[in-house]
Amino acid sequence: MKTTVMGIILELTETQQAYLDNLMARYCAAVRWSFKRLLEGRGIQDIRQSVQVKFNLNSRQANDAVYDAQSTIKSQHELVKLHYANTLAKVEFTQKRIAKAKSSRKKANLQKRLEKEQRKLSYWQKHLEAKTFPAVVFGGKKLFLERCKGNITRKEWQEARNNRYLSRGDKTKGGNLNTRLYEVDGQIYLDIAAEQVQTEKSVRYNRITAPVYLAHKPSKKTGKINGRNYRQMVVDYLKTGAAYQVEIIRKDGRYYIHVTIEEDIPVPYHAHSVVGVDSNPDGLGVALVDYLGQYRGSQWLRQGEWTYARSNRRDNLIGETVKKVVALVKETGSALVIEDLKFKHDKSVTAKFNRMSHGFVWSKFLADAERRALREGVPVFKVKPAFTSVIGILKYQHQYGLSNHQAAALVIARRGLGHVSERVPKLLVDRFIKAKEGFSKINNWQQWSSIKKSVLKNLKKKGVNSLVSWQVHRKELLGIG
Repeated sequence: MKTTVMGIILELTETQQAYLDNLMARYCAAVRWSFKRLLEGRGIQDIRQSVQVKFNLNSRQANDAVYDAQSTIKSQHELVKLHYANTLAKVEFTQKRIAKAKSSRKKANLQKRLEKEQRKLSYWQKHLEAKTFPAVVFGGKKLFLERCKGNITRKEWQEARNNRYLSRGDKTKGGNLNTRLYEVDGQIYLDIAAEQVQTEKSVRYNRITAPVYLAHKPSKKTGKINGRNYRQMVVDYLKTGAAYQVEIIRKDGRYYIHVTIEEDIPVPYHAHSVVGVDSNPDGLGVALVDYLGQYRGSQWLRQGEWTYARSNRRDNLIGETVKKVVALVKETGSALVIEDLKFKHDKSVTAKFNRMSHGFVWSKFLADAERRALREGVPVFKVKPAFTSVIGILKYQHQYGLSNHQAAALVIARRGLGHVSERVPKLLVDRFIKAKEGFSKINNWQQWSSIKKSVLKNLKKKGVNSLVSWQVHRKELLGIG
């Protein structure tokens, strides 16, 4: 598991700063030049040799520049595939909305949207078929447009294009030959290869050495580190001699450093129960089930501040909640089961929904939970989220006296044990399904979809448009009250 530790380079002299700026300019220019030559179809080895001579880089720096350009091209091709798939889904979604629309005005508006999406689909399809991608602007398209308008100077534009340097590691060379990190008397230093020096037997390099601060949070009261001690993690990793990657980024006159290491993770223990987590913008539903899938407890962790807190505050809240959930799972000797949610921009929706979904915390919570669980040796399973809330509300909420989110977490936990198919209660089938023979032949999710539609149809007669109110009208709709 890769981990990136962030820090900042301290106390650079004017000479060191000038050389580092020059190195960044040469490296970024080499990446751009390699990018163009790769698109022209030139051989990789030929490009590496040309980069080394043209931009006065050593062989490893040239290899890193070409690798950087290759990564950019690969990511752009993947983005074309993603945009095409999302746009195709939007077109299909809008077509369904047009078919269901009754108002002529709404149909006309949706038709305009459909035509716009079809033009985008055609655009991405051409790139996909030709195996090309839109023009890449190194330095950022936004700044490029500002430069075209004359709103920023040429110097500002050049600084934005030449503000990074990447150096990959090599285990055979003690971690990283060009940008080496080491510790002396509690202080970490960064050692960067500079000008070549020709000796009688070989070529050597002068070195630029500067102190580095790696982020960690010591407590002002106790002096102990709050949270994970990333600085010590890097120090311990350097002693192993394993490869690590260093990236230097210049921003607002400061030089930031990102150190990427390969973090060892323990072998997961053997779990005898599972904890399912249903993630929501305002909190988490958590449910514990034994190895047979029987309910053993649940709780609701309210996190209303997630939806409006500033990004740093929100990230901290998510981290604290993740810590609490993983600790609970580990204490019970359980495995963690989370939803395998895919956050795609593939629905033709309103601007309001786009703003809301962009700030969602689901993806960060799920990613952080999985990462922390792996670090703690907790087994992690991902399950499909389809109909978890529907099944939880209609089948388990009343049975165990749970909230709708806790009931959904129960379904997620059971699904993690392999209970993918949840039998529809006979009471629901008898009350809401007329064609029972056909109902028994369709798959389980189609069965729950049919039940959901029928229940919602009956709830709408009560002036309700959501399953959340099922418990209020349950007895009346089932005819048992």
